[in-house]
Amino acid sequence: MNSVVPRAAVMGGSCTGASVPKDAPLRSEKFRRAVASLPCAHCHIAGYSQHAHENEGKGKGVKLDDRRAMPLCCARPGIEGCHAAFDQYRLVPGGRQAHIELGRAMAAQTRRQLNELGLWPAGIPQYPNDRQGSQ
Repeated sequence: MNSVVPRAAVMGGSCTGASVPKDAPLRSEKFRRAVASLPCAHCHIAGYSQHAHENEGKGKGVKLDDRRAMPLCCARPGIEGCHAAFDQYRLVPGGRQAHIELGRAMAAQTRRQLNELGLWPAGIPQYPNDRQGSQ
């Protein structure tokens, strides 16, 4: 260790250190209930759905915008349910990335379905990345 020479830290990139505020994710009980009223987006069973967030970008204790969700069925006697399998990356083969892509597609389909069925709750803005008009 005699050859170690102190030097200044070298930082790569063009980081300014400025924080970028993020939009607060939408939280809406009305929206969550509307999603849960639909059949499961994966197995299509009716009557057991829960509002399930996409897996992309979420972490322990961090939930995404409620509009980034789909209906997935809950556990019931003898059946695990699609929601638990989705959250544990076991619903489809391909691991985490496959579930991120599946979640993105199912959430977009859920938003379209809520609009087509007239179930989009009043006062809830459309998701920014969707190309549909506001309600």
